[in-house]
Amino acid sequence: MITVSLPNGIALRRARPGDAPGVRSLVEQLGYAPDSRAFSETFTQVARHPEAAVFVLAEGTRVVGYLAVSHRPQIRLGGRVAVIDELAVDPAYGERGLGSHLLAQALELARGLACVRIEVATARSRDSFTRGFYRRHGFVEADTALMRLI
Repeated sequence: MITVSLPNGIALRRARPGDAPGVRSLVEQLGYAPDSRAFSETFTQVARHPEAAVFVLAEGTRVVGYLAVSHRPQIRLGGRVAVIDELAVDPAYGERGLGSHLLAQALELARGLACVRIEVATARSRDSFTRGFYRRHGFVEADTALMRLI
């Protein structure tokens, strides 16, 4: 496992099962309220899944940010597609470029897998959308309707 040291003593690395409580805290800051036992199990499944990766930003043992990315082959594109599933940074650590470091790690992974497309779905009401975070990193808004069942 490679760990990248960032300024101010923050490390960017692959997640491990013990990071679940810290990531859960960030998920709660996003407005979700996952059951702690189910969350821990799901977190471990995603972190270990062969077609997914979870990266964390840690200050010592404290998780201050995370990103989950998944990838899979897609028939219509004739190759792999990567999806940034989740990205969150503790607001106390905002405006330091930490989200950009997480995103760069995910993009490096996707490019290394020769993904033909990299996608992210985000709410227009999210601060990252209104600040143009993804646009600044080269993403363009697609003419797509996200449909859900449940």
